[in-house]
Amino acid sequence: MKLSEIIEPDSISLNLKPDSSEQLLREIAALASSAEPLKNISKETIYNALSDRERLSSTACGHGVAIPHCRIPEMPGFVAGLVVLSNGIDFNASDNEKVDLIPFVIGPEEHPRTHLQLLSSLAQVFRNDKLRNSIRNAETPEIACKILSDSTYPDEDRFAPSGKKLLHLFVQDESVFDELLQVFATAETTSSMIMDADESTRYLMNIPFYAGFWNTDIQNFNRIIVSVIRNELVNATIRNIEFICGPLSERTDIMITVSDLQSVHGSLEN
Repeated sequence: MKLSEIIEPDSISLNLKPDSSEQLLREIAALASSAEPLKNISKETIYNALSDRERLSSTACGHGVAIPHCRIPEMPGFVAGLVVLSNGIDFNASDNEKVDLIPFVIGPEEHPRTHLQLLSSLAQVFRNDKLRNSIRNAETPEIACKILSDSTYPDEDRFAPSGKKLLHLFVQDESVFDELLQVFATAETTSSMIMDADESTRYLMNIPFYAGFWNTDIQNFNRIIVSVIRNELVNATIRNIEFICGPLSERTDIMITVSDLQSVHGSLEN
């Protein structure tokens, strides 16, 4: 499921002026309650679900953005929307910035994977400072909705028109690993695993034949994300990775390899 498939202008409200995070969540509950999947669920139920999730940890993610979300039993579908504030409010953000851009997702308990995909998609979109400024300057919900929908377009495919690829992402920069991992939650059919690794140097330096070639300054953080991914998602995935860490051609601590898969049997959906 793509964000552009469920977000509508009716679920977007601009220039709100709540005076607290509690009032903001109530505004979101009222806005979301008019959507078809929530028509039989009370505003208070929605508010309580949002509040319960917020008590686990703040959904603020920096740069003036928070992404409140919750799961409600027996919802028939997902609801996504956006609230833009005239003035930022405190939302316990780790960067201590007040939030004024608040996309939200409300979905059924029965589809956690889709929920995660939508959250990750929003997180990716709102990392873009130009997009954040465009949303802040949007004059109508229709304009804001179009900006969000256009930001999730499928990338052109430079690979074969069908099948899947095997992607390895080698990461030695611990500071960006969590963000990079979130990229793989956005792809609907991606099956991924994480492998701990060691540099070969760590072993070679202990072989007498190679003694003296290396010092003891060895990279201690080494992770490999291994993912089976549809061809048409590969370019978008690489683009999102570079959005986080910059051009891969300029990195010496992050590397991607992509290879063809002749056949794939089974899946990893958990």
